[in-house]
Amino acid sequence: MAEERKAVISGRVLITRPEPSASLTAVKLTDLGFSPVSLPVSHTVALQFSIRNQSFDALAVTSANAFRHVPNEQLQPLKTLPLFAVGEGTARAAREAGFQTVIEGGGDAVRLAARMAEYLPKSARILYLAGRVRQPVFEHQVSQAGLTMAVCDVYDIATIDYSVNEIKAALDKGPFVAVLLYSAVAAKLFVELIQKTDTQFDRKTRFLSISERVADCLPEEWRAQALIADHPDESGIFRLFSKL
Repeated sequence: MAEERKAVISGRVLITRPEPSASLTAVKLTDLGFSPVSLPVSHTVALQFSIRNQSFDALAVTSANAFRHVPNEQLQPLKTLPLFAVGEGTARAAREAGFQTVIEGGGDAVRLAARMAEYLPKSARILYLAGRVRQPVFEHQVSQAGLTMAVCDVYDIATIDYSVNEIKAALDKGPFVAVLLYSAVAAKLFVELIQKTDTQFDRKTRFLSISERVADCLPEEWRAQALIADHPDESGIFRLFSKL
């Protein structure tokens, strides 16, 4: 029975998310019996920024990348504040960075804004440590809740420019059972990357997407092979493997 299960879940899986997250995902895939192939389509870079000399009552973070790109000396004065993290992974990164009061937001922007409105008074001053490229949903929901939030862009996303030979070296060693897509940015960049080559994915390949919005970034033939996570996080994506 164990051997049959391992055979069912074996196969190559393509990871498109940036490092260091890609390596962490690869370890999880290996533990499940898959053969991970990493082809990050982007990487994050620090931005020059300054946190204005004002006091805040709470922090909001929607990606663990914020902690990778804010120097510790700038984080240190903020560590006594309650921090609202979008999901489990970001909350874990916050605790590892030294924040002691971390409130998980439920996994997406809408739930995070609702959790903040539940915990914070309307007079609260919130600082959002953000990526420059982002959807407006979170900020809109926070505003709709009557909260005031200052936004500080602390990192950006930069495309990795692979050569055609590098792409083929990663992709031309056999079919993939799945391609993992964690964001709309990653999906769009991945499509552009593949268009550089004549690479064709097997009709059985599934494009495991963290949300419907991400799946909608795929060309029609890939969209038909997409599966959408029941919750917008890595656990939701991994649950899709049961449908392969």
